[in-house]
Amino acid sequence: MEDDPSKKAPSATESLGDSSGHHDVESEELPEEELPDNEELEGIEGGGLADRMDVTEHLSELRGVLVRSLIAFCIVFISCYNFVEPVVLFLERPLLDLLPAGNQNLYFTGIGDKFFVYLKVCALVSVAVASPYLLFEIWRFVSPALYPTERKFALPFIILGSVAFALGMVFAYGIVIPYGYKFLLEFGSSNDQAIITLKEYFGLTLKMLFALGLVFELPVVLILLGKLQVIDAALLIRFRRHAFLGVAVLAAVITPSPDAFTMMLVTGPLWLLYEFSIWGVKFVNPRGESRFR
Repeated sequence: MEDDPSKKAPSATESLGDSSGHHDVESEELPEEELPDNEELEGIEGGGLADRMDVTEHLSELRGVLVRSLIAFCIVFISCYNFVEPVVLFLERPLLDLLPAGNQNLYFTGIGDKFFVYLKVCALVSVAVASPYLLFEIWRFVSPALYPTERKFALPFIILGSVAFALGMVFAYGIVIPYGYKFLLEFGSSNDQAIITLKEYFGLTLKMLFALGLVFELPVVLILLGKLQVIDAALLIRFRRHAFLGVAVLAAVITPSPDAFTMMLVTGPLWLLYEFSIWGVKFVNPRGESRFR
């Protein structure tokens, strides 16, 4: 049986045309939400995804941050060492004022104790003075993972972080150290006489100054994370009881004396810092948005 000549097989050209036409229809039917808009493309090109680095590049950048920070620290350290003695006398004052008249002295039993105490004091002062640059290096390291709209918070982060660290040391020097040491010196029999060494006093005092300086950075860090939509106020409220327990334990570790009054002097401000952080996160992230939900 012969085939009808009017029924011809489609040519290759016609098949290709039909195929291309079919693909055109499919491309026209693509939903619009699958195509990124211009703002998303600009965000990807301006930060975040465009600045992805492998592990080796991250480690190389981290090494550069550490080297530059160490150089800045050494420069400030050398400069501060010429003025360290007035700082040492200033830090001794809270304790000397508590000692009886005629015995307002600190002692050293090791031949190198005084030298190493001066080095430790100089190191703490150098960290405090160089803190704006150190915070800048931290921000510089994390900024490639941020979008251009988020990188503008660098200056407030550096300023507020430096101020918070200074306030923490002022709080330790003006409140925690005098009241804590007063309790320790007056504890027990009045016939006992204290012989306090430089190494012992500055070992404890410098730890408290540095620790409270870091603790006062808490609101700055939490508010910044809230602004970047990493956390929200609801998360901080949910963990409020855990935070209170952590604050109480931290206050017990930081305070030099075990009395309840001194611990409350530290616990109260630390708890206020956490509550202030909740308010600050609500202010900078009022909708409670979080990119990890």
